[in-house]
Amino acid sequence: MVVLSRILAIHRPAVAVVGRCGGRIGARILWGLVILSGVSLRAQSDEPSLLAAMTTVNISSEADDPSRGNRVLNLENGYEALALRVHLIRQARRSIELQTFIWTNDEVGRLMIYELVEAARRGVKVRVIADHMVSDQNPEVGAFLATANPNLEVRHYRPVMERLKPSLWQQATSAMFGFHGINQRMHNKLMVVDGAVMLTGGRNIENTYFNHSPGMNFRDREVMAVGPVVRLAEASFEEYWAFRHVVPSAELKDVATVMQSGRFPRYETRSDYDFGGYFEEIDQAADDADQMRTLFWHQLRPVDRVEFLADDPGKGLGLFDKASRTTKALRQRVGEAQREVTVQSPYLILSGSARKLARVLRRQNPAISLRVSTNSYASTDNILAYSANYRLRSQYVEKLGLEVFEFKPHPDSLPELFPEFDAMAQRAETQGKKAAPFFCLHAKSLVVDDRVSFVGSYNMDPRSVSLNTEVGLIIEDEAFARELRAQIERDMEPGNSWVIARREYPLGLDTVNGLISGLLALGPVDPWPIQNTSSFELKPGTDPVPTNHPEFYQRYRDTGIFPGASGAVTSKEILTRIYKAVGASLTPIM
Repeated sequence: MVVLSRILAIHRPAVAVVGRCGGRIGARILWGLVILSGVSLRAQSDEPSLLAAMTTVNISSEADDPSRGNRVLNLENGYEALALRVHLIRQARRSIELQTFIWTNDEVGRLMIYELVEAARRGVKVRVIADHMVSDQNPEVGAFLATANPNLEVRHYRPVMERLKPSLWQQATSAMFGFHGINQRMHNKLMVVDGAVMLTGGRNIENTYFNHSPGMNFRDREVMAVGPVVRLAEASFEEYWAFRHVVPSAELKDVATVMQSGRFPRYETRSDYDFGGYFEEIDQAADDADQMRTLFWHQLRPVDRVEFLADDPGKGLGLFDKASRTTKALRQRVGEAQREVTVQSPYLILSGSARKLARVLRRQNPAISLRVSTNSYASTDNILAYSANYRLRSQYVEKLGLEVFEFKPHPDSLPELFPEFDAMAQRAETQGKKAAPFFCLHAKSLVVDDRVSFVGSYNMDPRSVSLNTEVGLIIEDEAFARELRAQIERDMEPGNSWVIARREYPLGLDTVNGLISGLLALGPVDPWPIQNTSSFELKPGTDPVPTNHPEFYQRYRDTGIFPGASGAVTSKEILTRIYKAVGASLTPIM
């Protein structure tokens, strides 16, 4: 439960835009007062409910062009994003469609199951598609969901060997004889309620995406949209629902066996679920219609144009098919850049065509700004993906002129981005964890010339290019683009990120090192131990400057290639160095 002093400390005016992601944005003070006083604040105004108001946008918008007449809201705060989901599910009257790459059987995962089951019992048609590979694989839970209510159906994208929980041998066999099938995953994150509102972005269903983990928590982003574009999201969901490799739980062999035995748990009441002491505040806030309108409906803004992007299920006929709808659309928008491209992605593994595009932009306009916010060695959740970035980093900085900012696990903005930190740290201590909670960047966004924005599930890596299906919104609106760029730039600030730059070497060594590392980076093996680039941190009392500024090395100090490391050589560091040496062949599936 959030204490009043902390709520007051993070108070900001209620008119602030939710996309600025600090604290609870004004209205959270009332939420805390509700809990502390035990007084229920239900809707007292005559305004329509949040979902009813959203429905009116669809009804009143022009039907001929779904890209026009839409309103959007940038959602930066995971805690608020969870409250919004619970509220929308409780308000649903007709239908809920949900796609996710990850669904974990933790507290947030069970809360979502509970709310969706309750919605189905009210008569709402609930349909869920979860990618099989990294979602919960408990056949007993699958049996419960398959029998909980006729209005609820869960399907799984590309299950291995027709099982929810395949054995290691079955997984290995599937990989051996169907490499593309087992690697081609559904990375989409999408939620549509009553055909009136959609959410899409980076958040899966797990504690880590909603500021509820005593360990790693994701710094993430998504966008909420209402208007005619929601119809396109519904149509995309229907495509996936009908895809031949999307299989109902009841048709999976191990789930069917459990169903026939009847030996699986039934969760009839809320008390049957284990929420671990979470969600008291979320539960009350989600029922407070006035506060939901204040936080979300009143902050929605009309935008000039919205384009819904979604890859076809299956994504291509070949292993590395480059005809992805989402990839093509994003490359086109980046290729139109005149002044600047600002990208945020948890992984930075540029494909050959992406590097070529960056070279073309640099050649056309040597002064163009190409900036990337991504994870550091200390913050990443995927050390192999980081290792692939580490291997190519010198090319990014020296050949392409990218400005790369690597996010810190404990940024200066932590109190604003993660107000629940103290509560999660206390949980970590109670659970005997040695490390405090930390942040990992997971937002996937793009801004071009303060004109065009993208928010979705697309990473800057080869999997998003040619293997994983992706989804998102391209938003053409200058005000929205400026706001999104400001969010990314805040994460790039010196207190929140290290900046990557060339190391200072003596002239002779610098020349030799650059020549050798550049040549080896082109081949499959790169054993050269000296890295041309390093992480830099702003010195106290100095102002930030670009890496090409003549005073850069006077104002910044070199923190080493792996800042945030424990000091001793760890298996994580060894793996990173090994990948740099011999991992080039794995890069296409990173």
